[in-house]
Amino acid sequence: MKFRKINDNKIQVILTAQDLEERDFRRWEMMPMSPKLQEFFHDLLERAYKECGFEISDDSQLVVEAYPLNAEAFAIILTRIPAGTHSEAHGSIHLGHYERDMEDDAEELERDCHQVWCFEELEDCILACTRLEPAQIEESTLYKHDGQYFLAVYTTKEGQLDVAAVLGEYGEWSFVAKPFYAEYGQTMIQENAVTNLASLVRLES
Repeated sequence: MKFRKINDNKIQVILTAQDLEERDFRRWEMMPMSPKLQEFFHDLLERAYKECGFEISDDSQLVVEAYPLNAEAFAIILTRIPAGTHSEAHGSIHLGHYERDMEDDAEELERDCHQVWCFEELEDCILACTRLEPAQIEESTLYKHDGQYFLAVYTTKEGQLDVAAVLGEYGEWSFVAKPFYAEYGQTMIQENAVTNLASLVRLES
């Protein structure tokens, strides 16, 4: 279990299958308001306070978002809503793709079609895009945040692993979902980022 502070009111937690096994917790048991989920988050918040100083007071609210990373890990974003702040998300828990039927198995929890990859250099991102199959990319956007480049892609179901394999050679998987970069980052290419970046190499050749 890894904790990372995003800002004063938001942290990121990376959980693996081993973390859940140690707590006798199954991913499909993450049903909103279940006693087991409440116990799990109580433990999570205690760890968050020790690791990041992240504390939920009696008069504040907590918003939880969970995103699958692959078959073995997922990210949880904890957002603290201070008292007096208007938000329709007060007290809600958003489990994203984990709100599944109980019959769904681990194969359903493979790396998601929504992917965000981090690149230290723009050139690495461009080279990666030249190797992607355009037919496997439904949407793509390029962001810049803290001097790094983040390529957000939405792949076809069939192409998600192929896309991840290529991008993983040049960049690192980002444990923060696209909405964070859309809000806090600089949008470099809004649409068809993969195609546009790949074309830069073709123009130079």
